[in-house]
Amino acid sequence: MRYKNYGAPAASAGIGRIDLRLFGGVAAAAIAAPLALIAPAQAQSGATGDEQDAIVVVGSRSGNKALESSAPVQLVSGEDLQATGARTLSEALQRLVPSFNFPTSVPSSNAASFVKGVSLRGLAADETLVLINGKRRHATAQLNAGSGVAKGAQTVDLNSIPLSAIERVEVLLDGASAQYGSDAIAGVVNIVLKKQAGHGNLAVQYGVNDKGDGETKSIEGSIGAKLPGDGSVTLAFDVWDIGRTRLSGRDNRTMYFAGDPREASFPNRNWFYGSGATKRENLLLNAESTVGGVTLYLTGSYGWRKDEGFGNLRQPNADQTVRALFPDGFQPFLRVHSRDASIGGGARWSGKAGDFDLGANYGRNRVESLVYNTNNASLGTASPTSFNTGDLLNEQANVTFDWKRPFETGLLRGPLNVAAGLAYRHEAYQVFQGDYGSWANGGVPILDGPNAGKVATPASQGFGGFSPDDAGRTTRDVVGGYLELETELAKGLRVTASGRVEHYSDFGTTANARLALRYEVTPKLAWRGSAGTGYRAPSLGQSAYSRTIPNITNGVLATNKLARVDSAVARALGATPLKPEKATNLSTGLVWTPSGDLSVTVDFYQTTIDDRIALSETLTGTLVRQVLTGAGFPTYSGAQYFTNAVDTRTRGIDATARYRWRLGQDQRLDLSAGFNLSDTRITHIKATPAVLAGSGLSLIGHEARGLIEEWNPDTFVRLAADYTNGGFDAHLSGTRYGIYWARNAVVAYDQRFGPQEVVNFSAGYRLFANARVSAGINNLLDSRPDQVLPAARNPVVALYSGLSPEGGAGRTYFARLDLSF
Repeated sequence: MRYKNYGAPAASAGIGRIDLRLFGGVAAAAIAAPLALIAPAQAQSGATGDEQDAIVVVGSRSGNKALESSAPVQLVSGEDLQATGARTLSEALQRLVPSFNFPTSVPSSNAASFVKGVSLRGLAADETLVLINGKRRHATAQLNAGSGVAKGAQTVDLNSIPLSAIERVEVLLDGASAQYGSDAIAGVVNIVLKKQAGHGNLAVQYGVNDKGDGETKSIEGSIGAKLPGDGSVTLAFDVWDIGRTRLSGRDNRTMYFAGDPREASFPNRNWFYGSGATKRENLLLNAESTVGGVTLYLTGSYGWRKDEGFGNLRQPNADQTVRALFPDGFQPFLRVHSRDASIGGGARWSGKAGDFDLGANYGRNRVESLVYNTNNASLGTASPTSFNTGDLLNEQANVTFDWKRPFETGLLRGPLNVAAGLAYRHEAYQVFQGDYGSWANGGVPILDGPNAGKVATPASQGFGGFSPDDAGRTTRDVVGGYLELETELAKGLRVTASGRVEHYSDFGTTANARLALRYEVTPKLAWRGSAGTGYRAPSLGQSAYSRTIPNITNGVLATNKLARVDSAVARALGATPLKPEKATNLSTGLVWTPSGDLSVTVDFYQTTIDDRIALSETLTGTLVRQVLTGAGFPTYSGAQYFTNAVDTRTRGIDATARYRWRLGQDQRLDLSAGFNLSDTRITHIKATPAVLAGSGLSLIGHEARGLIEEWNPDTFVRLAADYTNGGFDAHLSGTRYGIYWARNAVVAYDQRFGPQEVVNFSAGYRLFANARVSAGINNLLDSRPDQVLPAARNPVVALYSGLSPEGGAGRTYFARLDLSF
């Protein structure tokens, strides 16, 4: 059992740490490069999307290979994703892409814990754009209003994409808003779907961890059929049943009132805290066919998910407990149903005027939440023990028209490739009111105990519902256009220039540009670099989400409000309309490809973001109460809202290498290495609103600063070896996560979490031409992150931080059977 608390670093230590990390990263990159001779960024063998040959969608519209791109693009094949034994696309990418981080074993204490998003290069989870077959994917309705790495974010849910549907994933590690629009500040993840005709596959998988919990059962597969001409239709699915994983210790607090003989035999001191159970079913369709020179395409998806979240134990002696209903206290549980659907299609055709693509898609996600094994203390013994807490709905519709054509100018060394397009997007977000008892103050006082007769806490415990004031619908429309030019200006020098203008109905117009260069120093060595501006529009969830959180302080009702930024509550405390985050991206690097079997890339990057959107601290205190009372809200004691709170700067290094060692006719050893270093610093914090001047309050406090600057491990190192010999294959990989910090409201409890090394191994054998068995052990050495300081545990039973990339589940095993037909 390890506890580490090094205290908060000195105020002047930040610059020094940046220098040390950057110099350390350069040293690590220098070490990693020679390892290319024995080791790189692709993970497992058998990738169908080899870096040397694959034409990637992202980075340029001229159709370049990954290693010929002017920006770093990492490819991961569908086979690689499935070989990890991962339960979600997010979890698989975490194991394969060093620049990717999104904790995979987050304690599921709220609905947002089950949404697995994307975080690249240490930036926020909503600053990476997700595409499906090059088209924008809709986000989940669930906004993370709690804590952790995705606090304040409304992300695309990668759980809704079956691994069995994926041909490959393209990860563009460069700001690309000028090319693709909002959200692409950190980069772009493009999921390319399978197109298979006349064959299919089916797989079953079972997994469990060392402790015997976290049991996982799944069945997944895909089937393809031919369509007229060169067309095909592919249907892929997955069904998962994942048991919960306990990550908690014992609760030794006093449970009953003094002198109660039941204290010694309290039955629930090991109440559950960890990763809750989840069940999900996903279906995805991908079809295309060429008819009369026009290629028609269609994609569609449907996903259903049921998740089990949990709240903290309400002790028998707590004022929130109606002891007539729960004499031994209770632990609330949350049941979340998520329904996700999308449909899209279009047509591509070519002629003398160029290549055209007209497409449209619609996506929606609805999240329904039910809290049970709970009560509303202000309703007394009449309180129900389960409540519908209200629904969330997110919708997005896109229409795009793209055109590209090469022009021979006679003035340039090569053709001038011109791409242009127009786009329209409609977005809507809605909050639905919960059951009356989930949010209401019933007026019944505390019924018994030392505080009998005092005001009881309103709303359902564990997860309060959305009130009528929280409910509402918000929409917006976006229109825009882009232009991209690419040509070879001189021998070996390729230039790509992009520009994009978009107008949002809620905040106005934004324009962005990007210039990317690639120069072949020699046929084997190339330099690449880019500079550009980017933006991220505030999500509609950040604009429209609202929640009322009633509390009792010193016997007085003290309600806190997560207020819509345009509400009277937020405006009274100095809130101003949200505006887009504005970014500047700089990148430079080298690509070395001495042979078709060996490649090395090293890229340095810097991303500065102005007006970064964050959820403010809950503003409380005497002055806040006075302001809110004067504005007509005497029952509110505090509020928080989304605001363009900070400016940040992120610097780092990405380095990858790969070597394919051909040992014989049927033998091959693929060696790979990947390295990422990132460091984010806040360069400016928005001033406290004038109405709160002199209060000592800050929009972004110590704990929130930590979630921006210190949550991401400072380094990632990944080494992998993948061996194939006829029908046998084996895969060994090791990942080292660097240090990260958890800041606490009590500064003395700030904690530094040390490095963690995780080793994964799997092997498979093809029994017959159409059958393969495989098994693996993830976290072979049973590595665990440092435990949270006992005094800082919230709740008191929590052993591990939700910031940990791998979590505290430890060693897990899986076995898999694949059938093809």
